[in-house]
Amino acid sequence: MATSVNSATSTSTLSSLSAKTGMAGLVSGLDTDSLVESLTSASRAKITKQQQNLQLLEWKQSSYRGVSKVLKEFQSKYLDVLSTNNFRSAAMFNAVSATASSTKVAVSTTSAASAGTITVNKISQLATNQKITSAEGVSKPLEGTLDQAQLLSGINETTSKSFLMKLDGKIKTITLDQAFKDSLGTKTFEEALQTKLKDAFGTTDGTNPMVGVDVTGGQLSFTPMEGSTLSIHALNDDTDTLKYLGLEDKQSNKMTTSMALEDLTFKNALTPGADGKVKLTINSIDFEFDKTETLSSVMSKINASDAGVTLAYSSINDQFTMTAKNSGAGDNIVIAETAGNLMTALGLTIATGATASDGVNAKLTVNGKDIIRTSNTVDVDGVKIELKELSNDAITVTSKADATSLKDTIKSFVEDYNNMIETMNKLVKEDYDTAYPPLTDDQKAEMSEKEIESWEAKAKVGLLRGDKLIKGIANQMQSMIYGSAVNGGISLYDLGISSAGYAENGKLKIDEDKLTTAIETKSNAIQELFTTADTGLAVQLNDIITSAVKTSGVKGTRGSLIEMAGYESTLSNTENNIYDDIQKINKNVTKLKTSLKDEETRYWSKFTALETALQQLNTQSSILTQFSSGA
Repeated sequence: MATSVNSATSTSTLSSLSAKTGMAGLVSGLDTDSLVESLTSASRAKITKQQQNLQLLEWKQSSYRGVSKVLKEFQSKYLDVLSTNNFRSAAMFNAVSATASSTKVAVSTTSAASAGTITVNKISQLATNQKITSAEGVSKPLEGTLDQAQLLSGINETTSKSFLMKLDGKIKTITLDQAFKDSLGTKTFEEALQTKLKDAFGTTDGTNPMVGVDVTGGQLSFTPMEGSTLSIHALNDDTDTLKYLGLEDKQSNKMTTSMALEDLTFKNALTPGADGKVKLTINSIDFEFDKTETLSSVMSKINASDAGVTLAYSSINDQFTMTAKNSGAGDNIVIAETAGNLMTALGLTIATGATASDGVNAKLTVNGKDIIRTSNTVDVDGVKIELKELSNDAITVTSKADATSLKDTIKSFVEDYNNMIETMNKLVKEDYDTAYPPLTDDQKAEMSEKEIESWEAKAKVGLLRGDKLIKGIANQMQSMIYGSAVNGGISLYDLGISSAGYAENGKLKIDEDKLTTAIETKSNAIQELFTTADTGLAVQLNDIITSAVKTSGVKGTRGSLIEMAGYESTLSNTENNIYDDIQKINKNVTKLKTSLKDEETRYWSKFTALETALQQLNTQSSILTQFSSGA
């Protein structure tokens, strides 16, 4: 049987000669192909062995990655901060549920809750947040002093004046031409311009314009329909036309938050400091903004800071609001401007007509006792009561033990832990059968797909038998589970979780009755057993798994399994020990193939010389025979 191998990395077949450079036994009758193949069999065997080693490495890599996948899935399901079943979180161990007799409150429990009832006799006041609200209309109105004479002086038969108007995102070009100028003989400037805007934007009801025009005492103003945003822009940098209208380029009746501070037309003009910056302090947090920064950026930075406030803008009312994130009475918004006048421009000062409303505390009566809190969320003996509405009627909050949900989650945790341990144990304990090496190409050609699949399934078994890396990870988990993690006065045994026996190789079993009792009576201790910093079971288990499957960081700082075999779709996919070994084998195979070709060429040259010599002898013999016959 020919010896060749098919692998994901090296797929060349050696079943045929790679160098045929002469006559193939035409004179001698020798099977030159077979002879050369036989003479180079030792070299071919070396290549086949390397290719089989390559396939074994790839299978080993796949097995290691399979273990990584199982560990990662367990970690994601039970140890990740985003998981609803995060065993490192105290909140997961709530074994008490709460219900309320009224929707005027919402209730939930913590691990400190116990069965019982709480009576909310009365909710007389809800906590509110301190707020500063500007007067409506912080933007400079679309109005100015009209210079009609200058505007019209530049309009004639060949020259017109144009500008752009944008209404709620819809842009129109307004052109004042000779026809417009002539119409002023029968119409006022206001009437003529209103006709232009009606033609451009239409009306709300067939009569009232979408954009109104008013000229009173030389003052021109534009007013869009209620709630709309209207802005005016120079066409082709013709700012003179806007100047004659008494307006500024990009002027709007509302704030455009994507625009720079310096380009916004505030009713109370923005005046930066000498360095072009505005500086202020909100609740002892310093802010500094350049005049070129956008309004949305300013708002985002303030809202994301530790100042504890939210700055918002309403385009409907053209109004800013600053609201304290903390509710309750007290000075929760303290502002000081140190350079420029940003708060004045935003209308958030008393001088600009802003109104301030103080926050108040929540007031309620619980179990006959009056309570005052700065927040609408009140914690009573481990039960969180969120106040929704005022109430003069008593509300009963009932807490009762609910072990079912937590018990099911713990059972699932143990089951998946056992599967994880079993996966690793199986790989390090199963025997390798040397009777099933990787198949060669010629062997596969003689087999059906089903036979190949069956063969390779057996060939992959036992490749990681006795593997120290996987055994080490499994031993770490078992040692931690059985030995060191005993906190809060209890151990896993007290929960009814114990070893499933020597034959089960580290797997666990559960006494459900004992687990139920522990959950109902020792929920706080169970929480501590799993979540205590550094020593908690879940904390330690997460550390062990992370040390094995961490994919972040540079090579040399990742998890042990990742350093060995890498992981798909990460940089480690081609930065791992097995990948390096595969690359070395591939280079060696390339060298061996080159050497084989040279060897085949040498043999072919010799056999070709033999054929040539035989042909010459035959020719000479024929000539001699002819001479002999002629004599």
